[in-house]
Amino acid sequence: MRKYSKIVCAIFIFLLLFNLSGCKNKQQNKPQKKPQTSQKTEVPKELSKIEKNIEKIIKEAQKIKEKPQSDQEKQSDKEKKDKKEEDKKSPKKTPEDKSWEEINKAIKDIHTDWNSLTPLVTKEGAKLNLINSMSAAINDLTIIANKKSKIDVLIYANNVYKYIPDLEDLFQTEAPTDIKRLKFYAQDIAFKSEVQKWEEISKDLIDINSVWQTFKPKLPKEAKNSADKFEAGITELQKAIKSQNKVLTKIKAEVLLQDIKSLEKTAKPKK
Repeated sequence: MRKYSKIVCAIFIFLLLFNLSGCKNKQQNKPQKKPQTSQKTEVPKELSKIEKNIEKIIKEAQKIKEKPQSDQEKQSDKEKKDKKEEDKKSPKKTPEDKSWEEINKAIKDIHTDWNSLTPLVTKEGAKLNLINSMSAAINDLTIIANKKSKIDVLIYANNVYKYIPDLEDLFQTEAPTDIKRLKFYAQDIAFKSEVQKWEEISKDLIDINSVWQTFKPKLPKEAKNSADKFEAGITELQKAIKSQNKVLTKIKAEVLLQDIKSLEKTAKPKK
């Protein structure tokens, strides 16, 4: 009887140890919860304001009607002097004067917002090269605006816009930032066609194709029609650039900008 009891006790202890070992192994094999990755913060209002002010500068500059250089050269010294005297007497401002005022005000606001934005993007890991490049582009725009050259302001304002998608990549955005990269290159082609900088324009065309090849596979199925339209637009623009016709190139670039707007609407993720 005692022998039987010892056997039962031994079996019981063995089973108990087995169960405890099994529970321990289950706990060890249980997948550990992954630490939550820190989500990107929303785009700061300062960055959004800078983008809006760049768009405002471009819009206002496009309103300005510049006299051809030949007409300005034809003016005699007396005519120029009389005009200056007349400008002093007349308090009325021309639409061009108002546009330049709006441009200068927008540039000042960009400086203010950039000063506030710099520590925020630094905190999010912005590289020093990006910060310095953006700062230099803003300073260049400020200097060039004082010369009151419409085409230069358009080009230099767009040079500031160039860094918007790179800065937005540091934050959580709704629309893909590659859309804005495509917009930058299309605008650069449109503006530089006026001064026929064909070498720079050709480089823009290479870059716009490069961005597109990376961006296209990420698009949803709903964007297929817009994507096809955009590709057709690139082909047409390429032909215009090859012909080195500034009027045709500008028109094709402006059409492509409209295609980019259409692409942006279909590329946004559905909520």
